[in-house]
Amino acid sequence: MMVPAVIDSFLMAHGSALILPLAVIEGPLVAIATGFLTARGYFDRYWALILLVVGDLIGDLIYYWIGRSGGTPLADLLRWLGVPATVAPDLQRRLTNNSTKMLFIGKWTHSIGLVVLIGSGMLRLPQLRFLVINLIATVPKIAVLFAIGYFAGGYYRLVEQHMVLSGIALGIVGVAALLLVLWHADAVRADGGGR
Repeated sequence: MMVPAVIDSFLMAHGSALILPLAVIEGPLVAIATGFLTARGYFDRYWALILLVVGDLIGDLIYYWIGRSGGTPLADLLRWLGVPATVAPDLQRRLTNNSTKMLFIGKWTHSIGLVVLIGSGMLRLPQLRFLVINLIATVPKIAVLFAIGYFAGGYYRLVEQHMVLSGIALGIVGVAALLLVLWHADAVRADGGGR
């Protein structure tokens, strides 16, 4: 019984210092785990939520800047993979015009978030706009994931078993939603209502 007491003491003393860096690396999973530990008294829920949101935003900014400053290496990698490195001007305009919807879709489906975040940097969306949209999308996402860990943490094995399946499902939903946004933009433009 000595080991759990030592682990409890360690988490109580140093656990909150780990939330921010871990949330930068993997925000959603850390949010669920932090909710679980908060329900057991390891963390203050408000402080934990703030750290989770800030960590998730820092991670998003890192991906944004990879896209913004790493254009040439990413273009080389895309060419090597057989994907055209240049984006047609019309597609670039449609992506930029629909960036808010696409950022929300990327954040909420998580599985395509990396592509959307890096793409936002490559499209050179204004950084302040990027941050505001991501903050608005991040707060409810982190709150829901934290609540899952907080209230349903006892079912973590069930969540773990369905992690891959839910990731695939969210990926399909995300890609379909992005295609729907672009298709709708084409339809509006064809009707003469485009921006």
